[in-house]
Amino acid sequence: MPRPRTPLLDRQRIVDTALRLVDEAGDLTIPALAGALKVSPSALYHHVAGRAEIVALMRAELVRTIGEQSMWDQPWDAALRTWAHAYRDAFAEHPGIVRLLATAPLAESFMHELYERAVATLEDAGFAAQDVMGLITALESFILGSALDLVAPDVMVDAVDRAATPRLADALDAVPVGRERADRAFELGLTALIGGYRALLG
Repeated sequence: MPRPRTPLLDRQRIVDTALRLVDEAGDLTIPALAGALKVSPSALYHHVAGRAEIVALMRAELVRTIGEQSMWDQPWDAALRTWAHAYRDAFAEHPGIVRLLATAPLAESFMHELYERAVATLEDAGFAAQDVMGLITALESFILGSALDLVAPDVMVDAVDRAATPRLADALDAVPVGRERADRAFELGLTALIGGYRALLG
């Protein structure tokens, strides 16, 4: 039997292609995905229920290393720091997906389990129940912005007039280049956030 010209379709191939498309376009449609896979849209429905399931599969692919139970066995502040680093690194691999996943409801049970661990860690540390989701949301907003910053240009403030804004010019001169710039900003912000959370417990 001759081999098919197009590799057989499976869920992993669908997810990998969807991630690539979202990286390129920042969004995902069934016709675009079918075109990239060189199949008809109806062929996709033999493997997935629709766009929502594909989004869930992409989320699962990205977060499989984020919510490992061992990280939540640490003290709350160390757990949040570990989680933040894993979360940022996962999304930095696919920055185009940040907007898509940040606005898609978290309906998957594996995400519920991840947040259950985060909530339990913060509540056991003494944070009030009414504050816990706000603390998690604030941290996630910072993480997602930091993931985008990893792929931002080194120079986001350009054509500075040193005579008119000398302090800004000196501050920009002091910023390292490349990955070190984004890493330093992330560590500063994360330390400030966790320090602020610690003060709330005070």
